[in-house]
Amino acid sequence: MNLLIVLLFGLTIFIGTILVLITNKKEIKELSLGIAFSVIVLLITFELIPEALEHINYLLVVLFSLVGIVIIKLLDLFVPQHEHTNDASHVYHIGIITSIALVIHNLIEGMALFTTLNSSFSIGILTGIGIGLHNIPMGMVIGSTLYDKNKNIKKTLLISLLISLSTFLGGLFIALFDIVNSYVTGILLSLTIGVLIYMAFFELLEHLKHQNKKVTIIGLFIGILIFLISLLIH
Repeated sequence: MNLLIVLLFGLTIFIGTILVLITNKKEIKELSLGIAFSVIVLLITFELIPEALEHINYLLVVLFSLVGIVIIKLLDLFVPQHEHTNDASHVYHIGIITSIALVIHNLIEGMALFTTLNSSFSIGILTGIGIGLHNIPMGMVIGSTLYDKNKNIKKTLLISLLISLSTFLGGLFIALFDIVNSYVTGILLSLTIGVLIYMAFFELLEHLKHQNKKVTIIGLFIGILIFLISLLIH
């Protein structure tokens, strides 16, 4: 069951690619980023940190959260800003580098998400929502950059689908080798905290500053509503 959920949230990259290929509406991306920001911030504060502290001590939570931030920062160096140039070859190169970085990123994310789901189903769902809504815009980046070069919808969708499956492979690795114990769970939860902190405050927030404020605010409130509703799952 949990592996299926990891697979579904991983496919949000594929969904983002589909969206960018069928519509050019900027509002969809802006709304998803607003929702993702509020969900992630509330999730970190009220769910993930307390959950991690049940498995490891405060210093280790801080340490591995910082490790998570550093890992994602290093990966982010290979992920370009969401801008496009008129040079088709350069745009295609951007798409390839983005794809490679996302595969590595999603393997770690899949491991963390599967572990979180095993620890707490409701927290895992919220983590997946935050990750998924962030992945949709990245799927849009892949779709637009790769399609600009090859003009082949099927090929672009296939590449995006393979990238999406890397999240599932991360979860599958944890499931097959059964290396999850309380200590490992605490570490992976802390890494997840670091990943989400980076997403929210070093990436999403920067985007939100330059977007349509009305759409962003609506997205933020929808995210809060999603979080409050999710509390009923507990």
